[in-house]
Amino acid sequence: MTSIASSLAAGRRLALVAGALAAALAAGCQTRGDVRPLSSEAPPPPVFAPPPESCQAASARFALGRQITAPLLEEMRSRAGARSARTAVATDPAMGVDVQRLVVDIEPSGRILGLRCG
Repeated sequence: MTSIASSLAAGRRLALVAGALAAALAAGCQTRGDVRPLSSEAPPPPVFAPPPESCQAASARFALGRQITAPLLEEMRSRAGARSARTAVATDPAMGVDVQRLVVDIEPSGRILGLRCG
């Protein structure tokens, strides 16, 4: 009978240790961490620099289908808010990108086909 009593005592100790370990693990999962109340003392959101003035090609769409002229190109540039403007035929070599430049795509005959910035 002593061996049965010692087996029961060992089983109870093992159950107690397992229970304590389970309780410790469960308590670790329920920690709240750093809790901050909501208040008006929160710092303001970051302020980003406004984007530089950019070309708005859609503002010059009034000229689509017309023949290009120097005064028309200047009016298109002004309405688009671009710093510069240029015409481009499909056979022209590619130029560097400038987001402040209005590019007017034209046919070889001079009729305006499209507008873009770059």
